[in-house]
Amino acid sequence: MTTIFTYLLSFIALGFQSFSNPSLTDEPKEIEWKKTTHDFGEIVQGTKAKYTFTFTNKGTTPIVISNATASCGCTVPNFSKEPVAPGAQGSVTAIFDSSGKNGNFAKNITVATNVGQSILYIKGNIVTEQSKPKSPVQIGD
Repeated sequence: MTTIFTYLLSFIALGFQSFSNPSLTDEPKEIEWKKTTHDFGEIVQGTKAKYTFTFTNKGTTPIVISNATASCGCTVPNFSKEPVAPGAQGSVTAIFDSSGKNGNFAKNITVATNVGQSILYIKGNIVTEQSKPKSPVQIGD
């Protein structure tokens, strides 16, 4: 019982520590994302859904994206390779492959830059071609 209590206290302490560390919880102030979450809505299974997230450099130094990684292999992020000057815009494109998947999904893309880290989110619902209605049902003429 004591070990369970010790593990529980350790877990709670780590949670509070992450809230007190701004680099783990705060978005970089130099980056202003137009949108950080995109909902694709319903997409048909097998579709490669694509969305481009854009940001503005609100800082005084160029922003360089060093890496963008997705939470799974079904999502491929592409990003601006050139430094983004102050006042200019950059982008990260997420391409989600729905092949072999069905139902609701939620994925994230972690973007690492020279000014910090941002997390972007995509979500939606994958339907099969048969389950998606072709047109409204009409009775009569």
